[in-house]
Amino acid sequence: MDPRMWHKVAALSGVAALGLGTYGSHGFKPKNPSYKEVWHTASLYHLVHTAALLAAPLTSRPNIFGGLLTTGILAFSGTVLYSGVPRRQNVF
Repeated sequence: MDPRMWHKVAALSGVAALGLGTYGSHGFKPKNPSYKEVWHTASLYHLVHTAALLAAPLTSRPNIFGGLLTTGILAFSGTVLYSGVPRRQNVF
């Protein structure tokens, strides 16, 4: 895999981080106000780790570095952000 491919992954991740951060600031209205702070933290970590992902082609093992960083973004920020997404309530 071409190491510069990680720049494309970082670009997609950056767009997602900005979109989720914007939603968290303007559209996210949780029942528990502390979730807003958790959402902000997860979105900030996502953005910082996306910036670190830009350095993947400069490392000695770019695929391992980029893969681990991407997995970390999905595992941490993804699960935290998913937990804050409002879900439909069952009526039955």
